[in-house]
Amino acid sequence: MKYRYLLIIFLLYFSKVYSKNIDLNKEFLPLKDFLAFKLDLFLKDNIKNIFFGGGVFSVAYQKMDYSIKFNNDNIIKINIVAYMDKDRYSSKRYYPKIKDCNQIRNKIFSNKYGYSFLTQKFNNLVNEESLTQSLKEKVFNITSINKSLRDNLINNMTVRINVIHPRNEKSIACGGKLVDVKLIAQ
Repeated sequence: MKYRYLLIIFLLYFSKVYSKNIDLNKEFLPLKDFLAFKLDLFLKDNIKNIFFGGGVFSVAYQKMDYSIKFNNDNIIKINIVAYMDKDRYSSKRYYPKIKDCNQIRNKIFSNKYGYSFLTQKFNNLVNEESLTQSLKEKVFNITSINKSLRDNLINNMTVRINVIHPRNEKSIACGGKLVDVKLIAQ
């Protein structure tokens, strides 16, 4: 019986000593991983903007996927795949256009369409400055990043958006720099 008490005291003592040796101040997270984490959180929070008003003001989507990668030159590449609503667009004769890619990017990064409601003509509500400002405020608001590094990262970020139509041959892809006013077909 004595040995049990000694064993319990012994285990409690050493578990307490071991927990004191963990020092999180010596651990650090690389900036690349931290930026990928912040972008992931930002996209996860803002993808939902695509689904509000879908089908009324813009194309209705049933699902969105995305990935964030850094290439060897430390350029951030964002890939977004938007699946158009299968039930709606299997029977309806609407095929995706480049403006749909732009609207996806605009709704995610600035929560604006960038196109007039009735005419669907490009308006200047979403421009390079507004996209850059949104990224600065919501993703790159890190005090340890200097201004030139932040601006370089933002200006070199690329995005590729695939809009998948229920009839696969009608699907499109577009891309370019994230802060470009209009994306181009790819």
